[in-house]
Amino acid sequence: MTTPAIIHFDGGARPPDNGPAAIGYTVEIEGSTEERGHDRIGTATCNEAEYHALHRGLEVASKKGCTEVEARGDSQLIVRQVTGDWQTNEQHLRELRDRVQELADEFEQFEIQHIPREEN
Repeated sequence: MTTPAIIHFDGGARPPDNGPAAIGYTVEIEGSTEERGHDRIGTATCNEAEYHALHRGLEVASKKGCTEVEARGDSQLIVRQVTGDWQTNEQHLRELRDRVQELADEFEQFEIQHIPREEN
């Protein structure tokens, strides 16, 4: 039996880009209630915050026993790096991307897509 989930993830940092940062995510599990979370993560860039939000959403989906995940975020950079369409040149982002990909590989099916900011 499959248990699909849709994750919406978002993160941001105050200017300058490497400032106080926070994340938010929702995990909509089919036939169940929606899980929501948010957290302050200290000092980070916007891209680091986006990766942390996606990772946290994937952790929740995994703990809830989801087998299929569709992740949706408004950061084109994160989506394209996770799918491998774009290179990840910065070491600290490569490490975050790798952690996300390792967790995503645990699901039977994983898809990530870019959505407009208004829909996130």
